[in-house]
Amino acid sequence: MYMKTWSKHRKGIYSALTRKRRELPVRVNGHVVEIKEGWKSVCIHGSPYDRGFAHGFLLYEELARTMEAYPFLIREKIDHTIEDYIAYSNKHIKPVVIKHFPEIYEEMEGIVAGANARNVHVTLDFLIAWNSHMSIQSQYIPGRRTKEEIHPGRCSAFIATGSATEDGKIVMGHTTHTDFIEGQLSNIIMYVIPHKGMPFIMQTAAGYVASVTDWFVCSSGIVGCETTIWGTNYEPQFGYPFFCRIRRAMQYATTLDEYAEIMQKNNAGDYACSWLFGDVNTNEIMLCELGLTRTNIQKTGNGIYYGMNSTLDFDLRTYETKDDKWNDITASTGSRNVRLNQLLYGEYFGRINIETAKKVLSDHYNPLTKTDVRNRLAVCVHAESDGHLKQGSYAMRGCTDCKIINADMAKEMAFYARFGAACGRTFSVKRHVKKHPKYKKWEPHVYDFKRYKWTKIAFT
Repeated sequence: MYMKTWSKHRKGIYSALTRKRRELPVRVNGHVVEIKEGWKSVCIHGSPYDRGFAHGFLLYEELARTMEAYPFLIREKIDHTIEDYIAYSNKHIKPVVIKHFPEIYEEMEGIVAGANARNVHVTLDFLIAWNSHMSIQSQYIPGRRTKEEIHPGRCSAFIATGSATEDGKIVMGHTTHTDFIEGQLSNIIMYVIPHKGMPFIMQTAAGYVASVTDWFVCSSGIVGCETTIWGTNYEPQFGYPFFCRIRRAMQYATTLDEYAEIMQKNNAGDYACSWLFGDVNTNEIMLCELGLTRTNIQKTGNGIYYGMNSTLDFDLRTYETKDDKWNDITASTGSRNVRLNQLLYGEYFGRINIETAKKVLSDHYNPLTKTDVRNRLAVCVHAESDGHLKQGSYAMRGCTDCKIINADMAKEMAFYARFGAACGRTFSVKRHVKKHPKYKKWEPHVYDFKRYKWTKIAFT
């Protein structure tokens, strides 16, 4: 249903692999679990190649849509062709994946074969570039736009434990803030049961081997999410790509310290983040802020960490970013910093649970105007209704989902999720384009958001 007729100059990218294909598995190691409230849940298992094959086979329609939409996003966001973009990925990222992450590479080979078996001819090079897009868009590719234009801040999130929560146990919540194309592609909930390591569940998009929106719960008892660190001022050093590091951690790390170790080892500085991790076995939470050479790692069994695209660490913020918006309530990061502090340490401290977490992450209060307004300044970001954005007024961008988990749910490998926005806003592409015609070219690639309900995601 998503397949398009590809133009001739793209045939080299989307043609079937010329390498000798492996024999197809006797059966597909996975299945679609359910489709509800905007989410598609799938389960894959087995060896890297076999689970990858199941991934590509089950999500072939979503991969086809990605192949159609992603070249448009590359042109719009970083003003480059998909061909140049893939060439850059092949030079800087593909060799690292092949040499240092062979299991991930083999899984990607399986994804390609599974999609090809359904007549969706994605290439391995495209898939690696797609997995690397947060790295490349935010850091690697020399373009004609600033990093701030290419990669504005993404996401609001928190993790709390001890006296901050109603039952003294961990509660974590995360909203994805992105353009509506990427947000709509990221409606996959994937339960991965690998042949080695630990099973995990992650929000993701077709073709990804890690979450990339970065929301996951693991059978080890570790839960995690992140928010981007905005405005980094350094050039990366081509270490291990972030998606490889976090995937390795999800599958193999069993403690918070092991997560910190894996995320720091050969850190490329490619996608600076404030990672929020929790261990429901020990009730301990960890903040792991990674720049390039500077890190901020804190752990506690009694408190709160949150993210809003401005690092909590003064030194990292001062020396590795251009961020001067920490407490600036006219800016999205500063406004959300102030408001999250008010909500988490004030209004809901000691009462944080699933329901109050929903209220925190759907909040529209504007500290500047002291009113509820749907714009870039709210915890639940709405760029689509904001006329004062450097990246483009009324851009098709904002909150595209929300997820919340507590310790009891984590032990069941389950969580609550809402697709579309934490607040449940609706969005009509046709009406938006009529009002803001400069976004006409986005119309073929974006779907409407209806008012989705909160739903429990579980695989048992």
